[in-house]
This record gives sequence, structure tokens and C-alpha cells, in this order.
Amino acid sequence: MVIWEDWLILSDTPMKRSLRHALMFLGFGLGVLIAAEPIPASQQLADLKGRFKAQYDLEIRSAQSDDKALSASYAVTPVADANLAGTVKVLGWVEEELKRYPAGFLKHHGPRQLVLAESFLSKRSASGVTPVSLSSFEFKSADAIALTVPAKLTAVQEFSKARHIHQTLIGFLLQDHKAPADPISFDAWKKLPKPATASTTPIGKRLAGADSRAALFGLLWDPFEHLDLIAEAKADASVAQKLAVMKDFLATQDKGFDQAFLNQLTVIPESQRIVCTNDLTNLGSVDLIKKDAEIQADLRQIEQKWGITVLWAPGSPAPPMPAKVRLVYSYFTDKKIVQFKAFVRMLREELDMYPDAIVSRLGFGNIYILDEFTYRDVKLAGQSFSWIPKPAVAYGLNSFKPEDVASRAFFSRTTHHEVFHAMERQFTRSGSPLFGATWDALNEDGFRYRIGPYSVSAEGQPTHTKDNKGRKGFAEPYGMNIATDDRATMYARMMVADQVFYGRLATDPILLAKTNRLQEFFRNIRQELSIPASSPLYQMLARTPADAASAASKTEAK
Repeated sequence: MVIWEDWLILSDTPMKRSLRHALMFLGFGLGVLIAAEPIPASQQLADLKGRFKAQYDLEIRSAQSDDKALSASYAVTPVADANLAGTVKVLGWVEEELKRYPAGFLKHHGPRQLVLAESFLSKRSASGVTPVSLSSFEFKSADAIALTVPAKLTAVQEFSKARHIHQTLIGFLLQDHKAPADPISFDAWKKLPKPATASTTPIGKRLAGADSRAALFGLLWDPFEHLDLIAEAKADASVAQKLAVMKDFLATQDKGFDQAFLNQLTVIPESQRIVCTNDLTNLGSVDLIKKDAEIQADLRQIEQKWGITVLWAPGSPAPPMPAKVRLVYSYFTDKKIVQFKAFVRMLREELDMYPDAIVSRLGFGNIYILDEFTYRDVKLAGQSFSWIPKPAVAYGLNSFKPEDVASRAFFSRTTHHEVFHAMERQFTRSGSPLFGATWDALNEDGFRYRIGPYSVSAEGQPTHTKDNKGRKGFAEPYGMNIATDDRATMYARMMVADQVFYGRLATDPILLAKTNRLQEFFRNIRQELSIPASSPLYQMLARTPADAASAASKTEAK
């Protein structure tokens, strides 16, 4: 049902504005659509200020360039009137995070002011270093936290604001806990035991500094990082002790920080799982790509040969990442048309080598061509989704440089690496050349992969690749993590005629044995599907070291 209330729309008094807002609230609650003007940003800001004051006893004010409390240390750029909408958005993000604290905690322990500016640039930056305005920082002498409201907001800044506001709050609070006898003080913290060996995990590295109190506290509020922190604490006693000190400190500040509260912080909300950084209000940013005849011809050829959809434009769906993985991604725009065009041509040429008999058996659903492709803060060049009913592949080209031979070679290998995962799933059977222990037995005595059914425990193995440096039998150290990637890295090298890889076969009997096993796997597929030996795929796989060297020299000449 649609209600058009002309009287409410056309006339304007404070009473009627309040009534409009009430009706809008009730209308949405009852599933009724009411055509009324949106709440102005100025009114939204006034409402936010009221809520911050009532709920947290926190006054929101705008910093000025001559702000006495800040000007001694910072060059302040006030928030422009034109950035009112951005101010409301940033404060909305902050409010969502503050709501998560135990009731009353911020009234008792938090700052009394939240000071906003477009930038706070330190006047004490080192020579030659361009100062950057922090997302937020404590200003204890003014009983305040300073908050940057950038002139132009990006989609991913929501998460940096969320992380930094927590770290800033704990930094503010720790200013009152400096006595050396206080377990949370810096003096006591830096005396805590150090890890036996330097951690190579992202969490371990963030906690390696002398004062990692704010970093650890910030980890608690991100569900993904909180879960990683718990895993790190199980593997590293020094991290476990730091976590215990932080928990004890929080419990002494507010009884609401109990274990049940901390447990709910590990629940991953869907809103934090998938983040698209494209500007979805500007979908015309791909017009040049759509009009480029060569790009569109290559895309059509890939789609027709593989019976799939190539997803590449902003607004397309996100890749189907596992449920407990945060994905940050973006699709291409006209700003990177040269990079996009070169990759699509390369992708089409590499995929053309696969015979139709294999392609039809793989049953691919989609290929995602992404610009940014990051999960758990790790940038990916490629990812195969072979566990879903219709396998898919995603490529992240943020680092792709078409003019760089090494970059092109890497992404060519990545293309075949990901396709191999789908082929292995489709054609590997019990007793086949690649199955389980029959492959693992080819490795040196005593070696086990980091992940998999016959592996060492992945927990507590952050230096697995480093520990096994010098092992024979691997095309790349990455292959030491899991057997499927061991085979995929080898296959990718074979599919680009890598002369270094082929040259190693003369001195590495394990790598040679594995190569022969891969050749056997593909011979079985060729016999099963009656694929002619003249197929481009099998021509590539049949190459010798001399062939590889010749192909590599021709590639370099180009």
C-alpha cells in the first residue's frame, strides 16, 4: 500500500517535521511506503549529537584551525560544510562500534569530547616524511578523542574507523594506568615473556612490539582477528599471557567484560564478511571497457568455449568465499582499461589450449576478474572454488603489470594453477597417480605437508616453509603447504614451459618423479576422453627441457 500525504509533504513546521519522521518510522515498521522527504543531514547530525551525549556523556564538536587544545601539536583543517553527509556517515560508523561496549562503560571511563576535523597533521613529523591524519587518536589533556572526517570517504574506511576507534579508546584509558605495579602499565607489559621464536603470522607480528596493548585490544573487536588471536594464544604462551592480562584489566574496569561478552565478539556478522570497494553510484565508470571491441570479443570467446559467465563489472556478485573468511574486493573500471585488456587477452589465449572434452567435464560456472582481491588481509592473485556444485575461479589483478615479463608469466601460471584444481577434483580417483599417500610417498623421508590428511598439525607451524627450506621435489616453496598446491604449482610451470623448472629435473630426482606422475595423470585423461596428442594442452605437457628453453627465449624476445 502506498500513501501519498500531500499535507505532510508540502507544508513545513517543527510539529509536522516530527510527525513526518514518526510516520516514516511507523510506515516502515508496518510495511507501508510513505512518500516523504528524507531527513536532512543537519537534522541527522543533531540527532547523533543528542544520542552521543545521552548514552555516553560524549560531546561532539568541530575543531577549528586555531583550536587552542590542538594547535600546539597539529595543523587542523576544519570539516567543510560541504562534508556534512560524510560527517554523519563517519559518526554513524563510530556509533555502531560504541554500542558494542557494556552499558555505562563509556560514561564512566570514556572521553568527554569527540573532536572532528578533516585532518589533524602533526607539526612534529620527521624531515622528509609527509604527515598523515590518523583515523583517530587520544588527546587526554583535553579529555577528548580526535576523529578525522576525510574530505572523500572510501568504502573500506569503515573498517579502519572501527579498528582505530577501539585502539584509541584503550589508549585513552591506559593514560590513567602508568604505575609500574599496575599489570596493564607499559612498564609491566614490556616485562612479559617474549615468544621463543619470532612469529611470522599477521597476528604475531602485530603483537611483537614493546607496547602492543592497543593492538591486542583492537583485535578483540574484529571477529576474524579475534578468532585468529585465540588460535595464536594456543600456539604461543607469550600471547596467551598478554591476552590474560588484558582480560583481567577489562574485568576490573567493568563487570560487563566477562567471558560471555568476549565470546559474542567472535560472532561474525554478515555485514563484516564481504566488502566491495567500488563506487556503486558510478556504474558508468566502465563505458570504455564495454565499448572496446577487442575486449568484448575475447570475453565472448571465453564464455562460449567454457560455457560460463565472466564477471568483471562493478556491481557484479562477489566470489563465493568460505563463510569464515572476510573478502574485500573490487571490479575493474575504465581507469585500468589497459591492464584489464591485457589480462583478458592473456586469459583467452591460455584457456584456448584446453580441449573441449576436458572443458565440458569441468562444468565451470563463473570466472571472476577482480582488481582488488583480499581476504584475511592477504592479497590473492587467484582462487579456485572447486568445492561448490559449479566450480568457479577468481583472479585478482591489483599487482598485474602487462609490460613486465615476470608479472605476465606469474599470472599465466596462476591461470593454469587454478584450472588444475578443478581438473584434479574431476579426474582424480582412488588408486590414481595423484591420490593421497601414493603422491606423498614421493617426497623425502620425514617430510609432511602443513595441511591435509597426512600432514603435520597446521597449528603451531607458522615457519613450516622456512623449516623445510632446501627440500627437493618442489617447484615452489608454496607447494610445501598442501599436496594439491604442490601439484598445481608444478603443472603451472609446465604449462608456461618454464626452463628453470625443466632444468631442475636433471638434478632433482623427486621433482622428476612427480613430473612423471603428473604426465601419467594427463595420459590417463587423454586416453579416457580420446583427446588427440596434437591438442595444444598435450603439446605443452610433452615439452622437454630444450623445448622449454626455446619457448622462454622466444617469449623474452617479444
